[in-house]
Amino acid sequence: MMTPQIPVDEARRLAALHATSLFGTGPEEAFDRITRMAAKLLQVPSALISLVGSDTQWFKSRCGFAAQYTSRDVSFCGHAILTDEPLVVEDAARDPRFADNPIVTGEPHIRFYAGVQLYSVERAKLGTLCVIDSQPRALGDEELAELHDLARMVEELIYHRQLAIAAQQLHDGLQQNASPSQLAASAGQVEFLLTHDTLTGLANRQALLGAIRDSVAGWQRRKLPAAVACLNIDRFKRVNDAFGHAAGDEVLVAVTRCLQAELGDNDLLARTGSDEFVLLLNSSGDDQALQARLQRLLFSVNSSVSWAGKDIAITCSLGVARFPQDGEDADTLLSNANTAMRHAKETGGARIQYFAPGQRRELVRRMALEHQLHRAIEREELFLQYQPKIDLQGGSLAGFEALLRWRHPTHGVVSPEEFVPIAEENGLIVPIGDWLVRTAIKQMASWHAAGLPEIPVAVNLSARQFLQGDVVGLVDEMLREAKIAPHLLELELTESLSMADPERSLAIMRELRALGVTLSIDDFGTGYSSFAYLKRLPIDKLKIDKSFVNDMVHSSDARAIVQAIVAMAHSMHLRVVAEGVESAPQALALRETGCDQAQGYYYSRPLDAREAGSFLAPGPASKLGGATL
Repeated sequence: MMTPQIPVDEARRLAALHATSLFGTGPEEAFDRITRMAAKLLQVPSALISLVGSDTQWFKSRCGFAAQYTSRDVSFCGHAILTDEPLVVEDAARDPRFADNPIVTGEPHIRFYAGVQLYSVERAKLGTLCVIDSQPRALGDEELAELHDLARMVEELIYHRQLAIAAQQLHDGLQQNASPSQLAASAGQVEFLLTHDTLTGLANRQALLGAIRDSVAGWQRRKLPAAVACLNIDRFKRVNDAFGHAAGDEVLVAVTRCLQAELGDNDLLARTGSDEFVLLLNSSGDDQALQARLQRLLFSVNSSVSWAGKDIAITCSLGVARFPQDGEDADTLLSNANTAMRHAKETGGARIQYFAPGQRRELVRRMALEHQLHRAIEREELFLQYQPKIDLQGGSLAGFEALLRWRHPTHGVVSPEEFVPIAEENGLIVPIGDWLVRTAIKQMASWHAAGLPEIPVAVNLSARQFLQGDVVGLVDEMLREAKIAPHLLELELTESLSMADPERSLAIMRELRALGVTLSIDDFGTGYSSFAYLKRLPIDKLKIDKSFVNDMVHSSDARAIVQAIVAMAHSMHLRVVAEGVESAPQALALRETGCDQAQGYYYSRPLDAREAGSFLAPGPASKLGGATL
């Protein structure tokens, strides 16, 4: 039998365990409710809240298990606290660590075990929430995530119980005239619990503000440079949505470890929000030294985290406010660092951004636009323009792309690059996207009713609209109502959209294809798709990102890439469209690669519906503004 090793931080771990005042205590309904829930959800006969002491494990709660405690030497939980990964033993009789363990070979004949570690506020391992069975079995990812969520519930319960006990001790001490040292100890325990995060063990926002206020006077007196840096995990919600909250928690803990490894002796790290951390960097040095240090921080965090056999790639955005030039008090420094961080996220993420006063004005404008965007549809401020697509081989009009625009009553026409990300973030992109599809189809019907030739129109779909809305139902309804042939509607999807939830994306794309709609992958080459992956998708076209078009006249590498994309796409029977064509040499180079269609200012600026209609009249090639091939 393999006896569990003693962790290197055993003294600290035991101190944290005994600080909870749980070890050796009797059953409590709040804890028992969780073990009953674990046994029911995972359909196992036994569930335990196990606290690992110096030589025994004590079951604070037990469902379907007779013993109150066992020796630590035979415990599975003693092995579990040696790692940060959940311990799952599918068949103990076949596991060399446990095959000859007395509780495997004899009562209670454990064959299956799964335990998730329980942490104190200081991130010390107290024990596990575990489930056991006398029969071998496997544990799926969803079941493991459920066990993880229940373990976090146990930790919250321990935290609130510990806080209540500390507060009661402080109250009793005041009532009984306890010694100053006893009162200080009780008050310190209450303060620590109130100012630290239960998941990561880091200081919270309250503690951070206090630390900055305490530091400012010293910075002013000694004229030392310092900085407050606000770090936010990019697209953290996607991690939770794709992998579950257990994986999200693991990402937060991994980021915490990375940041702690880069802290100086006098620095402070706090968690101030769900996916937001703040670093107080004392004696940050000159700008060059600060930049080098921040680069190391960002490099250490921008990595991947393993969870349940999957690698989760993460990046972070970092906003920085420096003392004294960006603020001389805690609230101002923290606010300005947060503003800089938001600017970093809005400009692509995964980067460092120093605070500048102009960012505050941008933030105010963004907030105003977000508020006003809510009523843009009902006020009829949104409108569409149509950019022609040209057949590169024949020079004729091949279709239009419908482009979303917003005519703001005060700011004039607001760029979609500014308001679309706002709509994506607050969810308005779903109703706006539905309006775009409806309006484009109605315009196609209007042109047709005016006796103009039928022509394909492309519409961009956002990830949220595609995955959260009923895009299939909407398209089917509108095409039937407008009596438009389905193949004339082209839906453009980004690479990242198709990768966000591959199976669901594939199912929706197949339904749209069944309607007869044309499907296109937009901005190809900027995301993660490979041609091997694209073979699975029921698509008709690829759209080459304009960055390749910009470079291909002056760069043989860019031209070779475009040529390879076109050749591979044609081998898969896909047509290729290039966007952002601004010059005759670009158009000629694209034609020579065999590219099928192109669009851009070389051919035409985006047009309103009336102007676009004139392109549909006989002889469209004569209306290309002199652009010929």
